[in-house]
Amino acid sequence: MNNISWDEFVKEVSDYVGVDASEITKETDIYEDLCLDSLGVFGLGTQLTETFGLTVALSSVAVVAKVGDMYDILNEKGVKNA
Repeated sequence: MNNISWDEFVKEVSDYVGVDASEITKETDIYEDLCLDSLGVFGLGTQLTETFGLTVALSSVAVVAKVGDMYDILNEKGVKNA
């Protein structure tokens, strides 16, 4: 577990998509609510892994549909960079 705080995570997602952080919940749909396509999700995943210093298979991030699922994957499967 990486102990990424939800608030820090949401701030990064908010900055990337331009949606107010208060509107993002764990149930927020990445595609429908945040209007990202597959390339946008890849870009978001890349930004988040760089911001939090993690390595994670971006293919595992690209298949999620909810913000909470992406948070869980980064927290549980992300490996801290040396």
